[in-house]
Amino acid sequence: MIEYRARWGVVTGASSGFGELFAQRLAERGMSLVLTGRDHGRLTDVAVRTRRLFPDVEIETATADLASDGGVEQLLSQVGDRPVEVLVNNAGFGTYGPFTTETPERMLDEVAVDVTALVGLTRALLPGMVERGSGGVLNVASTIAFQPSPYQAVYGASKAFVLSFSQALRAEARPHGVAVVALCPGPTRTGFVAALDANVSGTRIYRRLAEPGPVVDLGLRALDRNRSVAVSGWRNRIGARMAPMMPRDVATAVAERLLAPAGSAATRPPIDVTTEVTIDADIDDVWRVLTTVDEWPTWYRACRWVRSDGAGGGPVGPGATFTWKAHPVTLDSTVLAADPRRVFSFRAVARGLSAIHTVTLHPTPQGVRVVSHETQTGPLPSLARWPLAAHLRASNTAWLRDLAGAVGGPGHDSDARPSRLSNTSASPH
Repeated sequence: MIEYRARWGVVTGASSGFGELFAQRLAERGMSLVLTGRDHGRLTDVAVRTRRLFPDVEIETATADLASDGGVEQLLSQVGDRPVEVLVNNAGFGTYGPFTTETPERMLDEVAVDVTALVGLTRALLPGMVERGSGGVLNVASTIAFQPSPYQAVYGASKAFVLSFSQALRAEARPHGVAVVALCPGPTRTGFVAALDANVSGTRIYRRLAEPGPVVDLGLRALDRNRSVAVSGWRNRIGARMAPMMPRDVATAVAERLLAPAGSAATRPPIDVTTEVTIDADIDDVWRVLTTVDEWPTWYRACRWVRSDGAGGGPVGPGATFTWKAHPVTLDSTVLAADPRRVFSFRAVARGLSAIHTVTLHPTPQGVRVVSHETQTGPLPSLARWPLAAHLRASNTAWLRDLAGAVGGPGHDSDARPSRLSNTSASPH
């Protein structure tokens, strides 16, 4: 249980954005405050505005640079022996850009403010709360904490630390009646983006900025209810739930796509899969079954239906178009090549991907060697290379096994074997 009225709270990073709103919300609850920030003028203005709104509370300011060696001690000296009931670790800033181009001193300051100062202040003030059996610590993390984030590697790692640190402390403090919350906002209109010193307006993640008021209110509700993590916004909540369920490389690739500078994302190699089967059958029969797309649903288990442009039930030729559903995806397709008994190739397009599937037939003494080669490009293959590559390899293997069964009849022993993905196609770049 947190007591606000006539108690003391400490808010870091209070000179703007979330910090000023936290100060106002806590003062509204009757809490006296020690506010800290680096900019003396702006911090004083926040204190004046807050006093004007809530004249009955006591408000002090402590101008301190929490990135400096003595910043935390300077703030704690101002706090003195006051029994602090609420600590809001809001101070923090981010950097943006390739890690190798960032200024080393700025990155170290980033860690000092976002991590070191937060730990130091929490260590100094949490024991008093535990001893009294009441109080709360609200640590401002971020939705970037849920996955590694290229172009914001240091900031993302710092916030991942804050999230993990907060969750662990909550388990320790909760039996003593003390709340610890990690507040995880998405991109918000607080001045954070401007402070990045980089143009991020072209990135997907920073195109839309939320308003800060609801985020602050969410954080304080979570503090009152002693919730472990509070994520603002339904899109962010979905992302926070999904990211830990993804393979780590996939989650990183998604974050890279969202954070990449406009027009600068590297072109990723396609997913490239080759599979093959040898069928003991006449090559004409193999060709007919393969290229009569209207009959695919009768033998290919993944194919639900085909709508062609009037193939008339026979093999299709170059330029023919058809739409088919390979569960659960619907693909609009165009035949690119149909060289009888040699090559059948078609392009298949669905939302988020484009694929070229080429099947070649090779007569051998053992039968017809059928080689399937498919290349996929587009946003989906770029974002989720590993799971899609594995799925594509499995589906193409099944395609050839079903083809062998359709041509060879029941009991035909097909030897469908997927080739290994090359390093280029298999590695998530």
